[in-house]
Amino acid sequence: MSAMLFLALFAGCTGLKSVSEGRHLYTGQVMEIDSMHFLADPSAALTELKGLITMRPNRKFLWMRPYLSLHHMLPEPKKEKGFKHWLKYKLGEPPAIIEDINLPNTAAAIENRLQNRGNFRAKAGFEQRNKAKTASVRFWISPGKPYTLKSVIYPEGKEGIAADIRKLQAESILKQGEIYNLKDLESERSRIDGILKEKGYFYFKPDYLLFTIDTTVGSRTMNSWLNLKPEMPAEASRSYKLNNIYVLDDFTLRDYHPDTTKIGNYYYVSEKHQFKPETILNAIFFEKDSLYSRADHYSTLRHLMSIGVYKYANARFMPDNSLPGKMNVNIALTPVKKISLSTELSAAIKSNNFAGPGLSLNYKNRNTFGGAELLAITLGGNVEIQYSGESKGQTSYEIALNSSLTLPKFVPFTLSKESSKTYVPKTILSAGGGIFSRVNLYELHSVNTSVGYNWKSSENISHQLTPLEISYTDLAESSAEFEDFLQENPTVRKSFEEQFIIGSSYNFVNNRFSLRNPIHSFTLNETVDVAGNLTSLLATVIQGSPPTPDDQYKLLGVVYSQFIRFRNEVKYFYTPNKQNQIAWRLIAAAAIPYMNSSTIPYIKQYYVGGSSSIRAFVARSIGPGTYHTPDSISNIYVDQAGDIKLESSLEYRFNIYKFLKGALFADAGNIWLVNEDSARSGGKFDINTFFSEIAMGSGFGFRFDFNYIVLRIDLAFPLRKPYLPEGERWVFDKIDFGSPSWRHDNILWNIAIGYPF
Repeated sequence: MSAMLFLALFAGCTGLKSVSEGRHLYTGQVMEIDSMHFLADPSAALTELKGLITMRPNRKFLWMRPYLSLHHMLPEPKKEKGFKHWLKYKLGEPPAIIEDINLPNTAAAIENRLQNRGNFRAKAGFEQRNKAKTASVRFWISPGKPYTLKSVIYPEGKEGIAADIRKLQAESILKQGEIYNLKDLESERSRIDGILKEKGYFYFKPDYLLFTIDTTVGSRTMNSWLNLKPEMPAEASRSYKLNNIYVLDDFTLRDYHPDTTKIGNYYYVSEKHQFKPETILNAIFFEKDSLYSRADHYSTLRHLMSIGVYKYANARFMPDNSLPGKMNVNIALTPVKKISLSTELSAAIKSNNFAGPGLSLNYKNRNTFGGAELLAITLGGNVEIQYSGESKGQTSYEIALNSSLTLPKFVPFTLSKESSKTYVPKTILSAGGGIFSRVNLYELHSVNTSVGYNWKSSENISHQLTPLEISYTDLAESSAEFEDFLQENPTVRKSFEEQFIIGSSYNFVNNRFSLRNPIHSFTLNETVDVAGNLTSLLATVIQGSPPTPDDQYKLLGVVYSQFIRFRNEVKYFYTPNKQNQIAWRLIAAAAIPYMNSSTIPYIKQYYVGGSSSIRAFVARSIGPGTYHTPDSISNIYVDQAGDIKLESSLEYRFNIYKFLKGALFADAGNIWLVNEDSARSGGKFDINTFFSEIAMGSGFGFRFDFNYIVLRIDLAFPLRKPYLPEGERWVFDKIDFGSPSWRHDNILWNIAIGYPF
């Protein structure tokens, strides 16, 4: 009955009433090409040609055009902004009228695009196919046999820029016998320009190169000549060397009275003398009497900004009129404030029914010892109270003090300037500690310290190596109730006791995102942790035999952990336009204890469930495997944790109105144990059954994106519950939004800051 009413209401929503007499709704195009084999890249060519008509047909649902009908029904808004304008022109769609498309010009553009691809005799025509109120267009296209390059002749000349260009012909993109393509010529100009920029030709531009084509050779072949434009300015044909290099380390537009000191081949200009000159000069790759190099230019600016003490870095080049072929350089640097204090107040509402405020006090000194060292100290804490569930009123709090000192170089290693052009080196020393308490249950005390190195090997790839990482967590207090829980769960007890970790880690990030082609982007994040190996090696040498989980060795009277841990995360984003995005994430991780350990320390285990994980389930409540306990509803004791993790999320994100965005999402995953745990039956990973133990959830959400902060609200519900008996785990057939009891037991609201990934 409801379906019939729906159809009746929309029966008139074809949208054709909005089309005036003599005009037709555009419904699409067809391109008929008589000889596809004459196209060098048929798929790319067809995509390019179809894109010449930017108008898109009005969207349809069945036979209806509801968005067009909505636009037609709404009155014209008084202002070209606001909700009424959005409703009519963004949610609604103005009619796509074929008479507004200049079809003759489109046919001519088709011929032009094909000519750019070497089909110089291409012909195109069109036929407009009208119906009563709609119309489509058919293009007929005859590309003709393409022209190929018979020869490419570079500038003559035995010296100067002509000679330098001629030397580049051997590596040319343009090859004899290949089909002509205008984009190849443009790419060749850019290639030559890039190489010339490394040879001192500062004022040269790709536009100064001119290709001349002769198509009268015969047999659809052509000769091509590369020449320099006659009107090219004289300075563009000259290769420049650097003369005087001035470094202004605290430049300001205000009244500026600096001192100038000559340090080596640099003129160091400073007013306040707050930085050690060697720190700044080590980031400068210009050398006196060397040819100008764009790579050195960009490396210099990038390294100066990466030091972390400047908000602006600019290099100005000026020809030295007294020395032809020489340039002077002014590097003007504007510092940020040395010391900053900030306070952050936050509030959290978690999907495990905990909520509460948080406070963070932050101190930063960006030039601690005069060498651009960054000292950061953070004192923070939060309080959370469980506001509903079986353990309503349960309170937990956390207090942490963390500090780090970042040095703009590798210590104690020294890299040459040549090596530093590629690597942006930083040494990071950190130390901290904290207290975590679940009131009336247990209290954990922790301390940690590490030494790490951070650098980038390219614009997209970054590395972090931490050769020494020490952490210790002590179960300082525990109630009789919690002790009983640990007694019943010996594996969990071990994960709490064996939290003395001495190890190393390495993190690799490949972030493939391009502003030139933002449609496809992805991030690969890989981390490996190892712990206890060196300690066990020394202990084995001393004791004469390696440790085992039953015969564990200790360090300073405490059992240390030994494990290897991998985490791999892939994120992919497909963004066809500014209004829509498809986002996908996959996490695969494993931690394996061995020799001195039979379990992974609690702080190194994996979890699933929550606002940035599988949103249809309470935070950290799923698994391991098919295991399920009533405690996982409230997590009164500890979160459910495992050694192996597999998780994936898929989101369709779309704009609704200005800062308001929406999302439809689906999440899936679980955790498992490496070793059997009698207290958590069904938790061990089995290659033959793990896929049937995947939890799944779905939902929709809203994102209030204010650029500087994103508030996210997601509503999620389960599709698959792994802890149910086999054959009953799929629960989508029981979805009933109209049932209060189903909503109470299944719908989960997630409120968070930022996107889930």
